[in-house]
Amino acid sequence: MTQDILSALWNEYARAGYENIYVFRVAKEHRDRLAQLFMPTTNGAVYLDHGCGAGTMFEPVLSRIRPSALYAVDWSTKMLSKAEVEATRLSIYPTQFRFFISDLSEPLAWQSHHFDGVVSNLVICYLSCGWEKPLREIARILKPGGYLYLGLLLSSFMRMTAKQAAVEFFYDCLHVVRGLKYVRILSRIRTQLRKTEVLFPSRAELVSVVRALGFEEIVVIPTLWEGGLVLRARLAY
Repeated sequence: MTQDILSALWNEYARAGYENIYVFRVAKEHRDRLAQLFMPTTNGAVYLDHGCGAGTMFEPVLSRIRPSALYAVDWSTKMLSKAEVEATRLSIYPTQFRFFISDLSEPLAWQSHHFDGVVSNLVICYLSCGWEKPLREIARILKPGGYLYLGLLLSSFMRMTAKQAAVEFFYDCLHVVRGLKYVRILSRIRTQLRKTEVLFPSRAELVSVVRALGFEEIVVIPTLWEGGLVLRARLAY
C-alpha cells in the first residue's frame, strides 16, 4: 500500500511543477555543484539518469558530459511525460534519449556493466528500500572505470533546514513562499517513507558504502547548508 501511495504522491509532485523546486536558491546551488563535477566522456558513451524526474538534469548532462545516449528512468508517468518534453527542447544536442518506467527500489532491468556512467540526483534518499540497495544496483550496472554522479540528502538535513530557514527566507522570501507547496508534498512523501523505517545516511556512512562497493577517486562537496552533498566516484577497474 505504501508503494501505491508513494507513486501517487510523486505524480502529484510532477503535476504541481516538480521542476520548479529549483526556484530555491539552495536547491539550484545543489544542482549546479553536482554539474560542476561532471566530466566529458568519449564517443559512444551510454549514461543513465537514475530517477530523471522532469528532466532537470538533462541539460547539464548533455552540455558537460556529452554522452551519445541517455537512458532516463523514473517510476512516475507524469514525471516522464515532462522529461520527454524537456528532451525535445534539447534536441539541438546529438544525444539519443530512451525513456523507461521503473520502480528504482527494485533491481534494475539492465545487465551488469551496461553503462559508462550514472547520474542520480535526490533519488536514493527517497526510496522505500533505503539508500544502500540502489547504490549496489548502480555499481552492478556500471562498467569498470565508469562514473557515479550522486546528489542526496543527509541525516543532518532536517536539523540544518530548521537552523537556516529564517536566513533563507530573508534572502529568497518570494521563492520560499512559492515553493511551500512542493515542500508540503515532500513532507507527505517523507511521512510515507518513515513507515518503512527509511533513514537518510550520514556523510561518513555514505562514503564508507561507496568505497566498499569498489569506487575510488571519491570527491564530495557539501550542499544544502551541509544537510546534503554531491559526489563523484569512479568504479575501479
